[in-house]
Amino acid sequence: MNLLSLKNRPLTIIIGFNLFTLLVFFTAPVKWETDNLFLFLIFSLFCKIMIVMGYNRGYRKYKNADVSNSILFNLTDKRLNLIFLFYLFTILIQYAYILKFNWLDIKGMVDFLMIGIADPQIGYALSIDTLRPHTIHWTVYFFISIINQVFFIIGFLKWNDLSRIKKYLFIFFVLIELFFWLGRGTNFGIICMITTFAFSSLDKLRSFKSKLKQTIIYSFFVLLLFFVSISVFTSNMKSRAGNNESDLKEFSFGFSEVNESHYMLTIIPQKLHSSYMYIVSYLSQGYYHTCLAFDLNFKSTYFLGNNPSLIELARLIHIDVWEDTYIYRLRNKGVDPLINWHSSYVWFASDFSFFGVPLLIYFIGFFYGVSWAYSLNNYDFLSKILFIIFGNMLLYLFANNTYLSNIFYSYIFLLPIWYFTRVKLFM
Repeated sequence: MNLLSLKNRPLTIIIGFNLFTLLVFFTAPVKWETDNLFLFLIFSLFCKIMIVMGYNRGYRKYKNADVSNSILFNLTDKRLNLIFLFYLFTILIQYAYILKFNWLDIKGMVDFLMIGIADPQIGYALSIDTLRPHTIHWTVYFFISIINQVFFIIGFLKWNDLSRIKKYLFIFFVLIELFFWLGRGTNFGIICMITTFAFSSLDKLRSFKSKLKQTIIYSFFVLLLFFVSISVFTSNMKSRAGNNESDLKEFSFGFSEVNESHYMLTIIPQKLHSSYMYIVSYLSQGYYHTCLAFDLNFKSTYFLGNNPSLIELARLIHIDVWEDTYIYRLRNKGVDPLINWHSSYVWFASDFSFFGVPLLIYFIGFFYGVSWAYSLNNYDFLSKILFIIFGNMLLYLFANNTYLSNIFYSYIFLLPIWYFTRVKLFM
């Protein structure tokens, strides 16, 4: 089995990175205050197996699907021009809704984000402030988000086909987005941009006919993006901490404490201890909180509680499931629902229970394999968009379900179209 073949490459990324996050968690210099570590190990490994099984079944079943061109969505130049124009004229509305400003108050939004640039800690605190009301109606944001939430996916996928003007314009939009996330004092959007670019580049490597050349370039590419992500992350976390070398005792994991005599801290140079602990915190806290969630009883959120956008959508129809989610109920175990990460497993479990999560993960893996089969063998553009969405969902299992929340309105619009024209039609 060639793990770096075009067929297996997406699976290798997901399983490899997820195993890496598990390694970081179980070798972390922290005395995890839970009796569920072994249970979590079995649970997480079982979920990895379900991803592999789902992906392989999906790819095998649809790699030779006899599809007509009528159901394949290829983005023509005219459609691409319309998407760029749409994004250009709605970008201010999108940011104004999120930042809770009037859409014409550009100076106010820039000044607001500059506060976070100057002090990421304050920027992050402002980003989770729920007291300020939205100034734009939700329905407006919903409709523009159908296009805008996948705009960067489309731009990366179509980069080679963009005119010079569109390339400059796209780079300008990327820089604005990065400025937006930096101003909110968080790393997620920046790292998400990097992983989206990485997934969009996967099938482009087949232009190199030499398999050895593909493997070398692919490996170098992944390592480069990994180190860039780590550098961006640690730099931002140090800025949030005031650019001071943190005492190990300052790293908070609820009731768990750092073990300063741990062997990992003797292997890693002392100058890198803070950076290492930031990485441990980023990759491990969601897993630790999953262990804590195992101790709680299941309270159904009726398939409305698996990500923040869905919870907000339910509130619009006067259904509030927030207090029944594992995320909210973990407060009693010292886990802040607005600041701490909980892992996607915990978010999904609020809807499906921990017994149902592996089955859900299987289907996400299945759709991941199907979308890659259509992308690779049929050059189907809609499948390429869904492939990147599924890939990021599986890549960020260690974290909050923030990625799904950030693309949720596009997702619930595109997924049914894709499913009924690509998947169900050939089942």
